[in-house]
Amino acid sequence: MPENDRGRVRVGVLGGKPGQQALVLPGAALPGQGLRWLVAWLSARLAAEAAAFELALIVPIFLGLGVIAYFIAPDEPGLVLPAVATAFLACLAYGLRRRWWLHVVIICLTAVGAGFCSAKLRTMRVEAPQLSRSMAGAVTGLVLSVEPRLGGSARVVIRPVSVETLAPEAMPARIRLTVRKGSEIQAGDSITLKAIMRPPPPPALPGGYDFARDAFFDGIGAVGFAAGKIAPAASPVVASWPEAFNIWIDRQRNALTRRIVDTIGGENGAVAASQVTGKRGEIPGDANDALRASGLYHVVSISGLHMALFAGGLFGLIRAILALSRRIVLYRGTKELAAMLSLLPAAAYTLFSGAEVATMRSFLMTAIVLLAVAMGRNAITRRNVALAASFVLLTTPEQLLGPSFQMSFAAVAMLVIAHEQWNRRKRSKPGMAWEKAVGATLTIILAMMLTTTVASLATAPFSAFHFHRLTLQSLASNLVATPIVSFLIMPLAMLALVAEPFGYGAMFWQAMGWAVGLFMQVARSVAAWPGSDLVVPQFSATALGLFTLTLVLLTILRTRLALLALLPLVGGVALAATMPAPAALFGANGYAALVRQGDRLTVLAQRSDAFVVQQWLLALGDRRRPEDPDLTTGRQCDKEGCAAPIEGGGIFMLDKTSNAAEEDCGHVDVLAGPVPIGARCAATGIVLDRELIRAAGSVALYADPPASGENHPSWRIVTARDPSGSRPWSPVRTKPPPKPLPPAVAPAPDPPVDSAAPDTDN
Repeated sequence: MPENDRGRVRVGVLGGKPGQQALVLPGAALPGQGLRWLVAWLSARLAAEAAAFELALIVPIFLGLGVIAYFIAPDEPGLVLPAVATAFLACLAYGLRRRWWLHVVIICLTAVGAGFCSAKLRTMRVEAPQLSRSMAGAVTGLVLSVEPRLGGSARVVIRPVSVETLAPEAMPARIRLTVRKGSEIQAGDSITLKAIMRPPPPPALPGGYDFARDAFFDGIGAVGFAAGKIAPAASPVVASWPEAFNIWIDRQRNALTRRIVDTIGGENGAVAASQVTGKRGEIPGDANDALRASGLYHVVSISGLHMALFAGGLFGLIRAILALSRRIVLYRGTKELAAMLSLLPAAAYTLFSGAEVATMRSFLMTAIVLLAVAMGRNAITRRNVALAASFVLLTTPEQLLGPSFQMSFAAVAMLVIAHEQWNRRKRSKPGMAWEKAVGATLTIILAMMLTTTVASLATAPFSAFHFHRLTLQSLASNLVATPIVSFLIMPLAMLALVAEPFGYGAMFWQAMGWAVGLFMQVARSVAAWPGSDLVVPQFSATALGLFTLTLVLLTILRTRLALLALLPLVGGVALAATMPAPAALFGANGYAALVRQGDRLTVLAQRSDAFVVQQWLLALGDRRRPEDPDLTTGRQCDKEGCAAPIEGGGIFMLDKTSNAAEEDCGHVDVLAGPVPIGARCAATGIVLDRELIRAAGSVALYADPPASGENHPSWRIVTARDPSGSRPWSPVRTKPPPKPLPPAVAPAPDPPVDSAAPDTDN
């Protein structure tokens, strides 16, 4: 370790650039031999980190901080001032490029501004009208896509040209509806139907999955279901050329999906079709549950595994064909040319499979790897992962908040680090042919085990946060299922796609169905193991941030200083384990609540609120279904409301009418309902009414320890959004037009919501 002057230790030059000042720490001047050793050790590690420092690795981190700063703002920010500040910082960073440390700091600040501005620009680009309240009316429009569902129903996306009672400027850009069984609709049809619609629903609970935000960035302004007969529109709706192309793709995908399902049949046919076309609507519910419980659901979502197998297999096939030409082998190079020729089919596969978020991100990573191979560069590097993450954050920054982005890049980053460590320690040893064959086989098995372990550990915090699940036996299931997918299912799918235009696809589809049957046997067997699917209670975003910081430190640190990642890891685990459970959850429609007293949970809800109740149970670490009769044993109900005991003592009352609320005022500890209560009831301490949920969405009520001298708990209300703020995807809801209803008549409940939790693709 180089030294400069007595008692001082020179750490090294950042980036290894000559002429830059080194960081100097005190050495021998410190008291105590142990402390001097610690400083010397730390100095050596800092020198190594400085020499290996890559600015590209930290840019996406600060881009992400800028994106988060935009999305957590209580009110919609402007663009001019952040854009001017970002441009000024960029110019300042260029001017200070010779002062390395200052240059790095300014670049980081510029990245924060760039992430903030990219999120604002993306919002401005996709912003479109959304419904402000539930309504029913005739809709005429163009069908953009059709997702067949199990049982013959379908989910369609419509670009409306007219909506009854809505002015053109208030009409949503897209409407997503569920249509009944027997409705023969294809993408590209111009139709007229009567629809029951409502705004995209807010989170089921504070900190939960925000369907309204995702729908906003997908251009969906209303969701619901079709009621009545679906008829052709009086005049055809003209599609733009991008719409026409997407419509053609959707028709081809549905036709191939139907072909695969009909040829293979049953559950295996639906799972096989999902791995080729990305259409997952016909997979039975019990099969989905088995795939999630075994940690194999990522296989039915076209993402990293499928893209790697498709592009990698295609790369090997093209390279083998090119090797038949001596001229190409001698003068062009098969590897570089095969990498370039694999890009276009990979892009076509991305488009044909629906170009969903996970698929697009996987293609981006694959394209970067192929381009690196074509240019003779190292393809599997941390820099390439950072480049892909930066591109996604600058183009579609909203993905940062979703589980797909988080799980994908967490897994890829950790796999790249594991790959680097593997190559660093790998040594080739001489030996007999059989010894090399056995060694290669053991190496492949060990690499598969390591890959599965690393990916599972990296994605576990995000799976627990978003889906409240930990699949403990995913190592075993992936170890058995991955070879089935890699060496049977995907090769047979590629052969079937090639043979299908010539009329010989059926035998390959049937062989693929047999392989899918093996895959599903693995999923169901592992899902049946005791404790295979652990339900994890909800924990805070702060704990998730600490888990993310753990992965960030492992990514950017290359020496033993990476052990510092243990600090946020321990902090995240401690924070997640001590997260208090809410005493009650109150839904955004006002008709559903869940009350906790100790370990007993009581549901106060209608059947139409089953989806919301399921999210509540998972968030509380309970795997029961909403229809479980034990969830209703603690309540007392009449035709106007329900009551149940609540944590901390007292009664939680959910009333459906104003008259019932007035009667219960002052007699219960918590009074809730879908009617305005606050102005009529000052005697009850906690009131959760229509005015609150209209402004704040769903509500979580916490019973904190009572204050000094008090016998009752101190109540704390947490809402899904800031009641005083308004964002484009969660605007303040307008009041419906007044109706001359008597006070005793309850308003009609909102229709069922056609929404789903996010997929566990990575």
